[in-house]
This record gives sequence, C-alpha cells and structure tokens, in this order.
Amino acid sequence: MKIKYKRVFLYITGAFFALYVVLLILNYLHFAFPVEGVSMQPVLWTGYLAFVQPATISQLAPNSSIIVYHNPFYKELVIHMVIKKIDNYAVIVKGVNSVTNPLPDLNYSSGMPLLVTQNMIIGKVLFWIPYLGYILLYPYDYIVVILFIISIIINSFGE
Repeated sequence: MKIKYKRVFLYITGAFFALYVVLLILNYLHFAFPVEGVSMQPVLWTGYLAFVQPATISQLAPNSSIIVYHNPFYKELVIHMVIKKIDNYAVIVKGVNSVTNPLPDLNYSSGMPLLVTQNMIIGKVLFWIPYLGYILLYPYDYIVVILFIISIIINSFGE
C-alpha cells in the first residue's frame, strides 16, 4: 500500500475513532443515546442517536415528549414516549410502534402500567441524528476501534 493511501486510511479511521470517543463521553454523561430496537418506529429507528437534556416531570407533555429512563425491570435505559402524566409525580410511557408495543410499559410485579418517577428519568429527547448512533452499537463500536488500531499498525511500517 502506498504511503499516501496509508495516511488517508489513518486519517479516516482516526476521525471515526475521535467521533466514537466524543460520542462515548456524551453517552457516559447522559447527553446522547443510541437507539436500538423497534418500539419507537417510525419516529426513531435503530442507529439513530438521540440527544437528551435533563427534564422534570412538569416539563413533559403527553403524546409529544420522548424520554430516556431507567427501567428497573429491564435493568437498562429505555427511550419511550410519555402518554400520560400523573399529577407531576410520575408519567406512563409507551413505545410508539403499536404492533410491538400495544400496551404501556408495565410494572411486572403488579401487571399495572409502570409509573416512571422523577428519579428514574434521565432526560427528554431534544433531537436525533439518523445513523450516528450505530458508532456506539455493537458490533460497529468494535469495528471502529479495530480499524483504527490496524491503520496505526499499517502506518508504523515504512515502505
């Protein structure tokens, strides 16, 4: 491989790696989350990157606010739409895909809708960017890192 192409490969993979690190930091700080799954289609698709700001329950509006919250039953973060507000104490959420999510998120202990309280809410989705979230999703995150390491190795050998 000519030196010129090796450098171009290094710059491209370096740019993707830098973007990956920035997005990883934003994710760690709870400002950006990759979308994964079908529950929010057709609004949000797998691979979208949702940007979030902290929000209180009083700032959320039913049928228009999308939130990221910690679901205690899944033990992970979930992105769903607020469908009902209960006296600024809690919200009820649901995925917008009526085929995969015909019911609100459930409290599996009681079988009733899950009451998402303020301490469970990470924030409200402000906007999203299609495809950018793939860089944080498996296996694409590993591919970015591996390609960057390979480009460093290739560039370390002279011609």
